[in-house]
Amino acid sequence: MRRPGAGRRRLMYASGVIMIVGVAAAMVTVARNRTLTPEQRAAAQEARLGLGTDVVALVELGLSAEGHYAGDADGVLEPEARQGLRAWQTDRGVEVTGYLDRTSLTELLAAGREAEEQAEEARRRDEAEAEVRRLAEERRIAREERLAEQVRRDAERREEERRLAEEARRAEDARLAEEARLEMERIAEQARLAEEARLAEQERQAEEARLAEQARLAEEARLAEQERVDQARRIAAERLGNPGQRQAETMEAARRRAEERLTDDQLLLAARSDLAGTTGDLNWRLTLNRGSWTGVRSRGDDVVGLDLNGRILGGVIPTRLARLTELERLNLGGNRLTGTIPAELGSLGKLKALFLEDNQLSGQIPAELGAMSNLEDLHLYNNPLTGIIPPDLGNLASLKRLRLSRTQIAGRIPPELGQLGQLELLALSGNQLSGQIPAELANLTSLRRLTLRDNRLSGCIPKPLMRFESGINPQLGGVRLPECGRQ
Repeated sequence: MRRPGAGRRRLMYASGVIMIVGVAAAMVTVARNRTLTPEQRAAAQEARLGLGTDVVALVELGLSAEGHYAGDADGVLEPEARQGLRAWQTDRGVEVTGYLDRTSLTELLAAGREAEEQAEEARRRDEAEAEVRRLAEERRIAREERLAEQVRRDAERREEERRLAEEARRAEDARLAEEARLEMERIAEQARLAEEARLAEQERQAEEARLAEQARLAEEARLAEQERVDQARRIAAERLGNPGQRQAETMEAARRRAEERLTDDQLLLAARSDLAGTTGDLNWRLTLNRGSWTGVRSRGDDVVGLDLNGRILGGVIPTRLARLTELERLNLGGNRLTGTIPAELGSLGKLKALFLEDNQLSGQIPAELGAMSNLEDLHLYNNPLTGIIPPDLGNLASLKRLRLSRTQIAGRIPPELGQLGQLELLALSGNQLSGQIPAELANLTSLRRLTLRDNRLSGCIPKPLMRFESGINPQLGGVRLPECGRQ
């Protein structure tokens, strides 16, 4: 049987026990707080709040809104955020701990939520403005597309008009061109008839001139023959023991005297067949003015230049060309000439350029070529020439370019070539030259290019010529010459 008042006594007992425990816990807390620093107590108080990263992020937004934090709202109270919290507590006039309590948490959460709402409102406003701009851009693009389409149509219309106009113009041009062609044909027919009449008259005059020339030459031959006979009679007593030689010398002297009296025109006409051979075609005729003769350049009555490069000349070089005493340029390169180089060419004292390359000339290089004091260019390469390089070529004081490559000349390089103070190009590659490179070549101070490759040279390269080493090496057989003093 339950005793009356027993439940009440038990309740009062439990209440007393709880009160005693609470008082004891409070006393323990007070005792513990008395041993902690204010900052440690604030940290413990913040820890008891159990703040999540989303709440801390709102606190950081609140600090940013109050102007005390410039970092990211990442949900972590880093030292920079703690510093901002201390500044905020200072502004509020509360205890500066750098940690949150319930009051500061409430205020900062409110400020953070307000900043979040403002940011969201700004975002929505920006999105609305962006949408407005997008729609405006779409309208602009559509308007520009309409204008572009209109421009395209206008351009197509103008292009069609231009095409029609062009077709009309071409048709008119074709009509005018046809009329002009018919007129030109009429004029050409008239000119042809006039030219035929002129040529007929010219042929008549040329025939008369030819007959007159033949008569003159016959008279000169008769006089020469008479002179020969007279000369033969005068010296008959002196050479009775050798009449054949006497007659030959007399004939040769008469021939030379006859040629000395020939004009430049007559000399070229006499040399034409020898020079052209069976393959060349030279239009040198009395019926043509000398100004129209192939490759002939004149100054007054004198021939000063012959430029017959690449004319398929298949003959020989006539010695008569040496009678062109005013000749300054002789270019016979790139033909099929055979025979030797006439030594008589050395008498051309005014010659500045002699081009005989790319032929089939044989024999030796005449030493007489060294007498041409005004010669600047001597080109004999790509010919099967033999013998040696004449030392006399060292007398060509005006020579600037000497090209003797790809022949069959042999022997040593004459040291006399070192006297050519004006020489800029010396090409001797592809021959059979032997011996050492003359040290005198280092005296060629104007030299810009030197080629001695593919010969049989030995020894070393003088140091001043090492700048041309790539044009000197290698020699035949792959031999490379070293610099003198470094063997």
